[in-house]
Parts: sequence; C-alpha cells; structure tokens
Amino acid sequence: MGYISSLSSTVETYKPITTSGDVSFSGLGNGTDFSEIIDAIVDSESFQLEEYQDRKDEYEYVIDLMEQLSDKIDDFNTLLDDMDEPDEFYSMTASVSSEEVEVEADGDADAGIHTIEVNQLALNDVWVSMGAGYESKDDVVADEATSLTVSFGGEDITIDVASGTTLDGLVSAINGSVDARDKFEASVMDDGDTRYLMLKSCDVGDDNVIAIADTGSLTGMSAGEFVNTQAGQDSQIKVDGFPPGEDDWIERASNSIDDVVDGLTFELKDATDGDTLQVSVGYDTDGMYDAIVEFQESLNAIIEDIQLLTGRVTAEEDSDEETYTVDSYALDIVYNNIKSIVSSAAQGFKTWSEDGGGDYYTALSQIGFSTDTDEDSDTYGQLILDEDDLEDALDKDAEAVASLFSARAQGESDSEGLQVISVIDGVTGAGEHGVEYTISGGELVSARVDGEEAEVDGWTILASGGTAKGLYLSVTANADGDYEGTCRVKQGKIGELSDSLDAVTNAETGSLTILIEHYEENVTGLDNQIYNEEKRLDALETSLQRKYAALDSLLATYEAQGNTLTSLLESL
Repeated sequence: MGYISSLSSTVETYKPITTSGDVSFSGLGNGTDFSEIIDAIVDSESFQLEEYQDRKDEYEYVIDLMEQLSDKIDDFNTLLDDMDEPDEFYSMTASVSSEEVEVEADGDADAGIHTIEVNQLALNDVWVSMGAGYESKDDVVADEATSLTVSFGGEDITIDVASGTTLDGLVSAINGSVDARDKFEASVMDDGDTRYLMLKSCDVGDDNVIAIADTGSLTGMSAGEFVNTQAGQDSQIKVDGFPPGEDDWIERASNSIDDVVDGLTFELKDATDGDTLQVSVGYDTDGMYDAIVEFQESLNAIIEDIQLLTGRVTAEEDSDEETYTVDSYALDIVYNNIKSIVSSAAQGFKTWSEDGGGDYYTALSQIGFSTDTDEDSDTYGQLILDEDDLEDALDKDAEAVASLFSARAQGESDSEGLQVISVIDGVTGAGEHGVEYTISGGELVSARVDGEEAEVDGWTILASGGTAKGLYLSVTANADGDYEGTCRVKQGKIGELSDSLDAVTNAETGSLTILIEHYEENVTGLDNQIYNEEKRLDALETSLQRKYAALDSLLATYEAQGNTLTSLLESL
C-alpha cells in the first residue's frame, strides 16, 4: 500500500518588512560604510537561522529518500503479489508430437504425459445461394421491396430489403441487422466468374446452424437453391483415452479447449485421422529461473537503499554534494527482518528425509543463495546467487524450488490420525502447531491446539484462538485414548517477505510511514522556527538601519559644524 502523508503544513514563508529601501547613508569623510557594519552584525546573528535551514535541508533530503524507498517497497510487493502462490510462480511448458494440435500450459498444469486424438474440428455452418449467380456485386437483387428470413437457433430473423438493393447492398443489410448480429454474417463468394451470396454462422458448433426460411422476391435466389456447403459441428476429441467407447467423444463448440485438463489449453488445427498424439507437460525452468533472478535483483535494490539511508554503505557522490543518513531503530528492524527472512528456513517446512519425507528444499541457501559478507564488495550485504547451483536445484526438483518461494497457507499433518482440512490465509499463522485430543466412548470429546482449547464438532477440530486460529482438522483415529500430533502451515519466502514489507508501508501503521510523518512534523516545526528567526533578523536589521541612519545624520551635522568653525577660525 502506498504512502500518503496525513500532514498539511500551514506555515507561511516570512515576507521581510525591512525599511532598508527607505534609509540612505550620506557617508562620512573618514569612509565609514554603515551598510557593511549592519550586514556583518546581521550575519553574525544568523547562525541559528542557518542551522535551522541546514537541518530542514537534511530532513527534506531524508524524507525524499524514505518516500523513494516506500515506493520501491510497494513496487516490489506488487511483483511478489504476482508470484506468491504456486500456480502463479510456476512456469509450465507443453509440447505435442504433431502439428494437428497446439498446447499451452499455465501454472495449474501438472507435469506429466497426456494423449489426445482429434476426430473432427468444430466448424461454422455455411450456406451458399447456388441459383443463377451474379456477374457483379453491383447487380440488383431486389426489383421491389422484399425481405429475407433466416432461421437461427429456432428463431426466425427477418431482414428487410429495399427496392433496388444490389448484391453488395444485401450483404450490408444482413450484416447491419441488429437481430442477425453475432449470429450469422453475409459475404460474397466469388469463383472467378460468378458471385454468390454466402451466409455463415458467427460461431462454430452444433447449436449454431442456419436454415433459409424465405427469400421473398429476391432475384436469382430461392430457399431451395441454398446449399449447406459446410455443416456446423462441434469438435470431438479423446484425452488420455477418455471416453473409452469407440464412438464416444468429448465434444465442444470450439477448437480452443481449456476445460478438459487443468492448466492445459488445446488448440485444434486438424483431425488426427485416428492417430493418438502425445502431449508432454513439464516445468519451464528457464521461466522460473528468470523470475527468481528478478526477485533477487528487486530485493537487492531495497537492501541497498536501506543501507545507504542508514549509513551502512556509502555511495559514490560528487565531492560538493551533501548527503545525509538516518539513525532509525525502525529502519534497523526492517533491515534485520529482511536479512533474517532470506537467511532462515521457510516457515512450516520440514527437512526432507528418506524415512519421513518432507520438503526437499527448506532454505534459499540450498538453491544457491548467500549474503555477500565482503565489506569491500559493491554488493556487500546483498543477496548473491550461484547460478549453477540454482540451475541444478531446478533440474532436480523444480516443484520444490517453486514451493520454497511461493507456498502459501498450505496445511500438512505429520501425524497419523490427523488430517488438515483447511486453513485461513492471512489468519492461520505459518509454522508448526501442536495438537492434543481425547477420544472417549468412541467420540472425540476434547481438543487443544498450541495449548489453547479448540472447538470440537463430531470428528473435526477447529482452532479458534492463538496463532493457529482457523486451522481445521479431521480426526481419523477412533480408538479411545489421549493423542498428540503435529500439523504445519507452510509459507514460502515470497509470502513471508510480502507480509513483512506490507507492515512497513501500511498507510496508517507502517513503520516507514510513521517515520516519514515524524520527519515531516520536524520540517513543519523548523519552518515555524525559520519564520520566527527571519522575522527577528529582519527586525534587527531595521533597528540597526534606523540607529546608524541617525548616527550618520548626527555625524554629518557635526561634520558641517566642524567645517563652519574651521572656516571662521581661518577668517580671524
């Protein structure tokens, strides 16, 4: 969520009211410059104003950096939102053994082999008037006002035709009909010598067929002379040998079929003439590799921004450019949380073993990631990647790599007699949860999850409090006794990072948002101090100008009197 400032400063810029423009100095013979004296005094008194202005510049610089960081975190979270579930993170690829069918796969597809046989393509229904035909599209087909009636989907659609309408005009009238729109369309079929009116259903399939009901008094056309040159029909396929009957087929009113196998779209190009094609579905490890690298680069940009902002590293800057850093406990927490998330095991994951199973990858370090600890390196403190290790990990178990990044609200039980029915995303905490329950008299009588009393309904347990809230379990054991078990809720690194960074930029409670508001409040306070200080200095300058103007005038009087005395003495 983006940062929105809740502050609005009411501070006005101080407008000087000095009388310097109204005061002039005549000057003395000894060369005294009172303007320089006043400027020197005001400058000596301006140290506090300069300090306020310097601090304001620093705070505004820091605010700008923090807002840039907030925007970058929001952009990163947008990227994470697009890959924080397995079917979004997975990149699947599909290939087929012939050109009669093309196959596309998305994240819902499972890796494996499928077969497909195409008996027929879905086709549009096409009718052509095969009467006398016409030499030109400009030939008149209606000597008088008449109409053409076409039956479509059990509904008669009548198109009015004006007297003098040509073949081309008839096509326009049909295609311009509101009732015919999206049902069928007209065009001119040209065999090189003769032109014919052709009607074609807009959509393919058995349900989109046309019948010519009445041609009125159209010249050269009659309902009986229209020929069904192509019958509308559904496509027919078998997938993985289903349906098994020789004459049984999966039928669709389309040649693009995406509802037979999850995650696969079959684009039918031609019938396979009894041949069965093989479709191979696998993980697009190149696409997954690119997504992981994008994740790394985006995260490193945020890490570097926080490092620069907090002074952990120093950027190369022009020698005359001032830079500032922030000594903030809140930013330290953000930085340390990021470092902890990328270096720790994924929440709710179980280390794999041959006997107990589990997750093949539980930490980013297992697939080639590490933190650069070289303080002289340009990437110090950032996440670095061994590309060969990542490629090996994807080759060994691409699904496990994807799960490490994108698992979200996935519940698993490690105990016989317990099954996870569901969890609530965003409510049920990721990690391991302990379960205790008692069966007495052939009934589930009580249960606790993480030590807190849970709701029991039949043979189900619902955690109603604590971090396990929303964890819904089924008990399959039925012998009387006291039982203990463990369930886990898995969350991949993307979800863990996203949740952590959401809390940083939240518009109301985000730590970075609050820090920005604190600095903005400081800037507002400094604006007030700057206003007051400018007002004080302006008053000081005005007072000095008046005093020195009076002194200048007095000295000028003394000078004049001295000159007069000198003249009188010289005349004696």
